[in-house]
Amino acid sequence: MKFLPALAGVAGMLLLAGCASTAGSPPAESAKMAVVSNVDCKTFGTKAGMMTARGSAAADPLEIANLLGRPEQDAGGDAEAEADPTVTAAPALSHLPLFSTSEGASRLPAGWQPWTVNRNKLPTQYSLTEVDQRLVLHAQADSSASGLYVPLAQRDAGTLRWMWKTRDIIRSADNGMGQREDAPLRIFVAFEGDRSTLPLRDQLMYEMARITTGREMPYATLMYIWGGRRPEGSVVNNPHTDRVRMIVVDSGTRHTNEWRCHERDLRADYRQAFGADPGKVVAVGIMTDTDNTKSRAESWYGDIALD
Repeated sequence: MKFLPALAGVAGMLLLAGCASTAGSPPAESAKMAVVSNVDCKTFGTKAGMMTARGSAAADPLEIANLLGRPEQDAGGDAEAEADPTVTAAPALSHLPLFSTSEGASRLPAGWQPWTVNRNKLPTQYSLTEVDQRLVLHAQADSSASGLYVPLAQRDAGTLRWMWKTRDIIRSADNGMGQREDAPLRIFVAFEGDRSTLPLRDQLMYEMARITTGREMPYATLMYIWGGRRPEGSVVNNPHTDRVRMIVVDSGTRHTNEWRCHERDLRADYRQAFGADPGKVVAVGIMTDTDNTKSRAESWYGDIALD
């Protein structure tokens, strides 16, 4: 499959799109509003136990063996390795490895791969840690940007469930403006699609990104973010490319230092954001970034599951 490093390709596409954009000129505001999705974390805890059981049972020994045979990479992001198009693409998995099922906090679950936004940017640091009696992913960003992702075997858009928490809100961030487009928490979902149906401008961008980065770009990417200012439910167009849309699921300081739990219908959200039915899901990833606002953020990601 040519489309394995899906979310890694988002970075190249945004970088190229940003070079062509007009600094300080945000796109027209979107009037779209998605449903608010936060759920009771006590109820979510029961489902999380089911997610853990399914995640443990779903692990394919051959998949894990293939992954463990690959060279180790620092979870903080190896800019040279990630930017090198000759690096072997990670195999696509049939499931999302759960942080809570990792054997200790010394390494991430096999399957989570680092990806770099730009080799000239500082990477965000990621590590497993125990918080509130659960093993979670700890993210620390200091004027930095990088992420983690899992390439997935193509699957239908279903329900995405996760829990997260942040200590810091980026008050100066505005996700509709390129120079202030940061977030303490993000979850990405990348979709496949027919690129030949896109406008010529987008097709040229995809081809330029492929030549420049050596990677195929995702047809479309849906992001769930913790925003600084915009209200929950806001659907925000990425300021650099029309192929990335963001949905604000948490916002502001009201729930900082609290676990927030979410369930999202990917098909409904994709229709709301892009006005069409989604293609197959091909990757899921996370990112905590503060590079544009030159700020700091400390956040935590619990298990992420895709039904």
